[in-house]
Amino acid sequence: MMPSSAPMTSVTRAGRSRNPPPRHKATKRKQPHARGHCPSLPVCDCPTRVTPAAACFQPDGPLSRVLPGYEHRPQQLEMARQVELALSDRGRLAIEAGTGVGKSLAYLVPAALWAKQSGKRVTVSTYTRILQSQLITKDVPLAAGLLDSAPRVAVAYGQGNYLCRFRIETQLARGLFDSRADASAAGRLFNWADTTETGVLLDYPHPLPAAVARRVARDSVACRRELCPYRKACFYYRAKREWSDAQLLIVNHALFFASVTGAGDLLPEPDAVIFDEAHRLEEACVRHFGADLSQRSVAELLDDVLGPGRGGLARMLGARTRLRKDVEAATNESREATSRFFTDTVARLPGPGRTRLREALPAAEATSALTRLADAMEKAAPEIKDELAATEFAVAVHRLRATTGAFAAFSDFATENSVYWAEQPAGDNLCLFAAPLNVTPMLRAHVYDLGIPVILTSATLTVAGNFGFFSERLGLDDFSQIRLDSPFDYGSQSLVFVPPRLPAPTAGDEFTRAAAGAIAAIIHESKGRALVLFTSYESVNAVCDLVPPAGYNFLRQGDLPLPKLLAAFQEDRHSVLFATQSFWQGIDVPGEALSCLIICRLPFEVPDDPRLSAIAERMKQNGLEPFTAYQLPTAVLRFRQGFGRLIRTAQDRGVVCVLDRRIVDRPYGRVFLNSLPKGLRLTTNLADIDRFFQDAE
Repeated sequence: MMPSSAPMTSVTRAGRSRNPPPRHKATKRKQPHARGHCPSLPVCDCPTRVTPAAACFQPDGPLSRVLPGYEHRPQQLEMARQVELALSDRGRLAIEAGTGVGKSLAYLVPAALWAKQSGKRVTVSTYTRILQSQLITKDVPLAAGLLDSAPRVAVAYGQGNYLCRFRIETQLARGLFDSRADASAAGRLFNWADTTETGVLLDYPHPLPAAVARRVARDSVACRRELCPYRKACFYYRAKREWSDAQLLIVNHALFFASVTGAGDLLPEPDAVIFDEAHRLEEACVRHFGADLSQRSVAELLDDVLGPGRGGLARMLGARTRLRKDVEAATNESREATSRFFTDTVARLPGPGRTRLREALPAAEATSALTRLADAMEKAAPEIKDELAATEFAVAVHRLRATTGAFAAFSDFATENSVYWAEQPAGDNLCLFAAPLNVTPMLRAHVYDLGIPVILTSATLTVAGNFGFFSERLGLDDFSQIRLDSPFDYGSQSLVFVPPRLPAPTAGDEFTRAAAGAIAAIIHESKGRALVLFTSYESVNAVCDLVPPAGYNFLRQGDLPLPKLLAAFQEDRHSVLFATQSFWQGIDVPGEALSCLIICRLPFEVPDDPRLSAIAERMKQNGLEPFTAYQLPTAVLRFRQGFGRLIRTAQDRGVVCVLDRRIVDRPYGRVFLNSLPKGLRLTTNLADIDRFFQDAE
């Protein structure tokens, strides 16, 4: 057991009055909150008029009559009012709504009302497909049901998420799968096509090998459109018709940017856009406007053309034709050239891990070989008399052209706004990446300059109550900025525990052993019911292996698929889940199953991250201190996301344990503490955890 002696203290924001600030309507400014301040509206007694959408959230409004157990939340009413004003005024709004505000309904109701009354389209974009699904199945029907006349609603996914009946029939009929297992999986999927209404592969209830999904998903190159025998029953075009007709369209960030840049499926033009999970908007931009190339994906593509199995496309050309020989020769040449490229690149690297690339890579041989292969296949394509098989040939040619472009991107570092790096994991799969440093120009060109209302929302947009960092990263100079506190009573619902004596995370194995001991002591007090968050898989395994189970069911990320892992954690109320990455945000486990959240270390980005180092270099050139200006606020936002996993409803109670004493020992720790909900109690006394849970019983 750990020593326990220190008293309990209160976590409050330094320099902030305990009295709520005056409430007022947010208005556009040329330099809103120039010093980073923003209106904080923990309770809304605004004297301004109640808008039609906000009226739905009145204590006796429509929502109270249709939602069992409805609790009036002034913050939710105020958010609905602000969103409605932004839509009607063609405004730009960034609004942080704390956990429990009910932000989904707070923007969906005014969006649905505005769309219906104006006849215009509102596009709602989320980062995750999980939230997309939640909106369309739960929140949108509830919001639409509050209105006298509901808007037309649709959900949109990228084309690769829809099953193509024509492609799967082609693959099965022509025996184009490399293995019996893949062919069997495709056969089950083919039968499922007769039972699904949407054809969305995400809804397929069985495991689907990636190689099968790639070959049966809708592809614009393979699409025969009017000539397709399934044109009237096409899942994708049925969805497209629904998109065009929708007044409220639910999409994801990746699809939104692919559409507005013309790089993928074209969505109907929005008349207004609402970005939920806006704290991940920069990440989405980096993914879309960046580039990547992997040794494995190139090898798989060439195997599709001329593979060791029975699925090589070249066999469609007949056994002895000159054109087939040309394709085979070009494929082998491409294998050799691309293999040399990756081998030579590895030789330039200091070793495994991530390495920033400061000089362009010599890719001329590889790009020339791939170009010759694509040309040879295009020349041979007319020889394929089977139109069903010809479409797959065309898809391969299209992928070859795209891959050639990716090689070219790493042979010319043309822009100063990008960083390039290589990742060499264990095994034979070198990966290359390129990413923009500043996404503001992209957002301005493809979103802000559209001249439509733009609303950004999330539970975590501010650092210590300050929008400055988020505003700087996304270029929000002319956005109104509003922060709505959570309605939860964190002072009575939660407790923060920091062990009194623990080595710093930089102490390596010493910290690992101490953290394992602390976790064992904590879960004894909490009776399991704990989620332990780490910043790397290595830490998950190192610490978990040292913690004695003591009768509790230990779950470890990687042992099961994420949905099954989360379900197992929720079902066993005394289990302990050791996790990283995706569990810091987006998961929702209300109730007793998650009563203790343990954060092993403050979530700073790893120092060798190439994009981080490039951003730091640029900041130093501009006279800024990278730790204060970037690394610290980035870590604080992620910390807030992790913290938000604990209290999900007004009935939840729980303890947050931070094993990283830098949060109290270092001056910058105050920034983390000031970013947490006000009224929190902080203790270094382990016995307070047991007392906290006993008080709840």
